[in-house]
Amino acid sequence: MVLIAASSSRAGRKVAAAAAAAILGTGVFVAISVGQLLALTPAAGSMTGVSCPADGVAVGEGDGRTGLSAEQIKNSQVIIAVGQQMQIPVRGHVVAIAAALQESGLRNVDGGDRDSLGLFQMRPSMGWGTREQILTPSYSAQKFYSVLQGVSGWEGMSITDAAQAVERSGFPDAYAAHEKQAVQIVASIGRSTGAVTQVDTSGCSPAVATPARPTGEALQVMLQQVGKPYVWGATGPDSFDCSGLIVYGWRKAGYELSVRTSQQMADVTTPVPSGDEQPGDLIFSEFDKQAGVSGPAHVMVVVSPGLLVEAPRPGKDVRVRQYNAQKEGLKFGRLTKGSLTTKS
Repeated sequence: MVLIAASSSRAGRKVAAAAAAAILGTGVFVAISVGQLLALTPAAGSMTGVSCPADGVAVGEGDGRTGLSAEQIKNSQVIIAVGQQMQIPVRGHVVAIAAALQESGLRNVDGGDRDSLGLFQMRPSMGWGTREQILTPSYSAQKFYSVLQGVSGWEGMSITDAAQAVERSGFPDAYAAHEKQAVQIVASIGRSTGAVTQVDTSGCSPAVATPARPTGEALQVMLQQVGKPYVWGATGPDSFDCSGLIVYGWRKAGYELSVRTSQQMADVTTPVPSGDEQPGDLIFSEFDKQAGVSGPAHVMVVVSPGLLVEAPRPGKDVRVRQYNAQKEGLKFGRLTKGSLTTKS
């Protein structure tokens, strides 16, 4: 199995990290979304763990690229506006849009399974409201959000699990297929209703196309931890130190690292000249800063040349940021096959 992709070519932009996962094995290329600047210093927030929207992709307003009808655009605007009025975090808007995409295709349908109605296919017989209420988009959106708010810990759930907690569908995993489009809609829906204000997608995970498996899988896992706190000695899933984030990423990709600390990781990597680094390569810094211990005190991971993911230090969450190798005195290394073993 190839651990490090050999190619360093770039092949354009992709919409989201979910799209990147579908093209693992095609070589190394990089895609950074419009959310990159927002994601450079993310904090744990409403978009943590959700892929950022893509640069230059509009939704609605007659752009002709999304396939949304005027009705779908209007219903999206109502859902987002109601969420903003109720002070629902942006992540909740994504949950609601994804649910409506699955349940009705963002159409206010007058019918469905049994007595299901409206954008979210709510049933009068199950106490969601009267027929007239459910067929009023603003009411059904408000009802969806009200139930979502009553779900303990929904902010930390995946988009599909949060939607399922409200909908109780017989197809609980179906909402995941709509997450990418839902993010695009929430981030860039037009404001012709006059009720939708600027959406803040800070804290989202940058959209990157990743190296071949399993390096790509490990990197994607690390990016999904953006916003989680730094805790010394922690290896996840709720907190990490700098090397613990890397151990966790590879573990979730099906491999165990033979080493644990940043100094040890430097010892088992093949040096890579600055400028030749690839996504998934390790970055080392803060040399000889720990008393009695030689080598780097900090380790990070290349997301793309000039961009890294790290668990920085106490008081700072896992984040994605830009780097300057020369100014920061950084060194790069590539893990060898011998440093990784397949989990039994």
